[in-house]
This record gives sequence, C-alpha cells and structure tokens, in this order.
Amino acid sequence: MFFPILLCIPAAFFAAFLCSRFSRKINLLIGGLITFAVCAFCVMELIYYGIFHTMLAPFSSLEMAGNAVDFRTVLFTFIKKNTGQLAIALLPCFVYPFLCFVKPFGHRLLKKRVRKGWAAAFCIYILGLICMLPFGNGLKTPLYTYFYSTQINYNIETLGLFTGISQDFVRMVLTRTTGFDTLFYKPIDNIKIIDRGEGPGEPNIVNYDFEKLISHIDNPKIQSIHEYVSNEDPTYKNDYTGMFKNYNLIFITAEGWWKYAVRKDLTPTLYSMLNEGFVFENYYTPLWYGSTIGGEFANLTGQIPKESGKFSMAVTGENRNNMQFTLSRMLQRKGYGIRAFHSYLYDFYIRHISHPNMGFEWYAAGNDWFEFETHENGDMLWPQSDLKLVSDSFDMYADDTPFYTNYMSFSGHANYDSTNEMSKRHWDLVKDLPYSDSAKAYLACNYELELAVEYLLQRLEEKGLLENTLFVIGPDHIPYGFPDMCSELAGEDLEDSLEWYHSSLVIWSASMQEPVNVSKYCSSIDVLPTVANLMGLEYDSRVLAGQDILSDAEQFVIFPDRSWITGRGTYTSSTGEFEPFGDMDDLFEDEESLNEYINNVSEIVENKIQLSADVVDNDYYAYLPGVLYLD
Repeated sequence: MFFPILLCIPAAFFAAFLCSRFSRKINLLIGGLITFAVCAFCVMELIYYGIFHTMLAPFSSLEMAGNAVDFRTVLFTFIKKNTGQLAIALLPCFVYPFLCFVKPFGHRLLKKRVRKGWAAAFCIYILGLICMLPFGNGLKTPLYTYFYSTQINYNIETLGLFTGISQDFVRMVLTRTTGFDTLFYKPIDNIKIIDRGEGPGEPNIVNYDFEKLISHIDNPKIQSIHEYVSNEDPTYKNDYTGMFKNYNLIFITAEGWWKYAVRKDLTPTLYSMLNEGFVFENYYTPLWYGSTIGGEFANLTGQIPKESGKFSMAVTGENRNNMQFTLSRMLQRKGYGIRAFHSYLYDFYIRHISHPNMGFEWYAAGNDWFEFETHENGDMLWPQSDLKLVSDSFDMYADDTPFYTNYMSFSGHANYDSTNEMSKRHWDLVKDLPYSDSAKAYLACNYELELAVEYLLQRLEEKGLLENTLFVIGPDHIPYGFPDMCSELAGEDLEDSLEWYHSSLVIWSASMQEPVNVSKYCSSIDVLPTVANLMGLEYDSRVLAGQDILSDAEQFVIFPDRSWITGRGTYTSSTGEFEPFGDMDDLFEDEESLNEYINNVSEIVENKIQLSADVVDNDYYAYLPGVLYLD
C-alpha cells in the first residue's frame, strides 16, 4: 500500500489547491465536479471489475460506451445485486453539498499559498519516484511498472488507481521510445522453456532475410520487432500438416460458450464433435480485453488483444492494417470464397471495417441482409437465433467451393434468466435438470447453437460436402458475470481460479476415422496456427503469439493478468504462487532455479503480449514481404 498512498498525495494536493484558486462559487463548482468525476470513475471501475474481473483502462471507456449493449443485461444485474457497495462509493457526492454550507470551505487562498501547495505536490511526486529506485528496474518492480507496464490490473494494484489511470493516459498520448523497445524485447537465448535444437523437421516459417529488412528500414520500432521475431523459435511441421488441405472451412466463434454447455443428453451433435475429432483436454479461453471482440480477435489472428486503448480488431480495420497472416487472407490467396456472418448489427464493434479488411465479405443486420426476429411490438428478440443465422446464410456460400465461412454466434449471450429469448424457446428441455434457473437458462440458450450446427451438418451432407469440410468451434469468452452459475455447473468454486477459463475447442471433420487426444495445455491464440498447419497453409509461426498445438512446441497458456501455464505447472500472478505438475523436487534443483524459471517465463509472456500490441499498432505485417490484400 506504500506506493498507492504516496503517489495519490500529489494528486490530492493538486486538486485541493486547484479548488482554492478562484472565487468561492467557482471553487465549489470545481470541487463538486472533481468529486463527482472521481466517484463516478470509482463506480465504473467497481462495476467493470465485478463483471470482467479486470480493471477498465479509462481512456478506452468511450470505445466501450458505444458498444455497451454487448453486456447491458449483465450490467443491470450486477448493479442490482451490488447497490449497497456502489452507493458507498458515491457517498462523497452526497456529503459534498452539505460541506458547501460550511463557511471556511471553498474560500480563495492567496496565490503564494497555492503555488507552495503545487510545489509540495510536485516534490512528493518526485519523492515517490526516488523511493522506487531501491527496488531495481527488473520485471514487476515499481519502476518498471510505472514506466513500461501496460497491464492495467497490476499497475493499479502496485501503484494505485490514480497512478494507474494516469499512466494509461500517458501511453495513449506519447510515442514509446526505443529504450522501451529494448526493455521488452530482451535476448532470450538463455530463457527458452525447452531446447529443441534444430527441430524435428521443416519449420513453419517464411524465409525472410531479416538482416536485409532491418538495414532497409530506419524505424527503430520495426527494427526492434524484426530482431525479436528473427530470434524466435518457430514451430515445425508434423504428422498433421496438410491433413485438411483444400477442405472447406466453417469457423464459429461461439458467444459465451463453455465446456459445461455441452452435454451428451442435451447437445449430442456438439458432444460428438468434441469427442470424435481432435479432443483438447486442456484448452483455455482467457477473458481478453473487450470480452467478445477480444476473444474473436484472438481466434481470428493468433495474437493477444491489446489491454488498453482502442480494441485491437478496431485498430486493424481503421488503420487498414495488412492482415496477411489471418486464415481469411491465406485462404483467399488459395482461391477460397471468404464470407463472415453475424446476427447483430453490421457496424457493431466496427466489424463492417475490420472484417472486410481481413478479406471477408461481411454480412450482418443492417446491411441489407439479416432481418431480426422481433416481438409483436417490433422489438428485436434478445438474443437472436444461431439456427436462423446459418439457415439464412448457407445457400450464399455452399455452391462456391472451396469456401471459408466465419460465424460470430449470438444465441449464447447473457442474461441467463427468463428474459433470454433462446432460453425461453428451449426451456422444456432443461426445466427438470437439478440446477438453478440461471444454470438451466444458460444450457437452454446454448441449445440453439446445437441446432445450428446440426443444420449445417445436414445441409453439407445433402450437397456431398460434409466429408470435405473442416469445422472449428471456439468460445469468445467464458460466461462472465455469472461466477455462481459457473461454479454450480462445474461442481466447485471457480471465481478466483484459472479453471474458470478451462473450456472447449472443436476441430473436427466427418472424414476423421478416429479421435486424436491432445493433452497439451493451449488457448484461443493457438487456434489460428493450428488450423493453418492442418490446412497446409504457408505462414510464419514466429510472428504469432500463439503456436500450433499439434507441434512439438512447449505447451503455453497466457492470461491477461500475466498468469500462465506451461508443461511444468501453473503460475498465478496475483499471489506469485507456482503450482507444479508433479513433485517440485523433480522439476527444479532448488528454490533459486524455480524463481529463475518463473522470471524467465514471465519475461517471455511480456514479450509475447508486447509483440501482439506492436503488430497491431505498427501494422507490422506490412513490413514483411508478401501480398498486401487491400480491397
């Protein structure tokens, strides 16, 4: 608590003396505005953290506000359940008007005293920075956190709310320096998780001449990324490379889908696909920044979504980034028909810009395609039907083979109660299950995805396309905002556990003769490189944060708060605890080697997170020789 308290004192001084510079009326007005702004912001952070289990980078709030409907029902439910706590955070707003009647309160101070007050604030601020020096400048030290960390949760925990949001603002405004790059992209020859030597076969890379690329660019940021990527270990081609070459691809990002939404008795089609294709026993879906759009970005790009500022997907669209290492652009190069469908507004999260920039023909409600199902009064059903989505779209691509069709589903969206139209539609299927109404509503609304996939299989078989079509189904995020429901379905308390993110991934084709069991720990950023390898596509595994799950690469799961899972165990950043897979003495010689391992892997995590942000912010793929797919 030392640094949060110390660093908030200058802010308090500055605000206090700002309210003492003018006439009493203006001082009281300024004080009231500051009080209201601080309280409102604290309430906003409490709500956001309560729903998403992460703090909100405040200067991204305008981006969130335009898409608030994405979690509107969850928002109202949380406010209703936590009215008392939120009221306490707003208490200063109710007390402040009474203080205005106290005569000494708000009077103008002499200029000399105001200047001394501001000078004192500045001196305390400098003192705070000086106090950071004895802790060093390594990973997770206060100095590193203050100047370089982009992890909003850890920043606020270490330095306090005011300092954390101030740093977020600074990073939104200022360009990062070359020194910043050097700190992140450290030489990591001595901190590889495993050493594979020369590798077992042909690497999944594009043979870039990085020395030449570095010499022909004077941008220090791009030079730094080139150098980092050129020293990364690639993943290698394997027994599954090209297994589904020239297949059609149907990729579904499933809204709020989770492993406990799949039951043999309720969703037999999805259950069969999960257990008869590639069976990923340890697949995780972290709750990325931006919830749905963050999860969709991870699925479609193999990169980690940025943690603040505009959403990564939005940036790639608005800046017209080169997206040559997405499945859509790689398959477009192979002559595939590339289409994406969604049953909500076409410009929501500005997908009408980002998705065409990835090569998709983009279809959603509002661009003369999908028509909402509505009530008799004209209000749209919430959520919309996935079955309707696929039945309305199938004939648009089925005769244009080979095709890559991407669906962003909707039926599994919260709230999970009697207001959910998909839950009401299938309530009879779940009403007798031994769960709460919330859990039953969750299972019921996800039955609509079962019907949608069942419909696709039937229509593909009718057209003789089923055996030559690959299905990929992965969640965008966990059913956030409902920890009690999730714990009920799992049979254990999950709220503060990484097991909450343990989910399901379908990679399946009817042509598979037997299932392939995969025990490797993996996550949503690994989907793209895995599918690219399975389809025999040319890509460079070094530029992606994710990795081919089926390769010999070390298993690796990264969470937004810098927790991680590797082949040796699980590290929880909030507690600093490492839980080994097996006997600790068999994995590490002593405590020093354990701490070294934790620090080394944590640095790799930082590098991968920074690489993903730099790829987006600097349009890095445009600096790599290839085809610029700009329509």
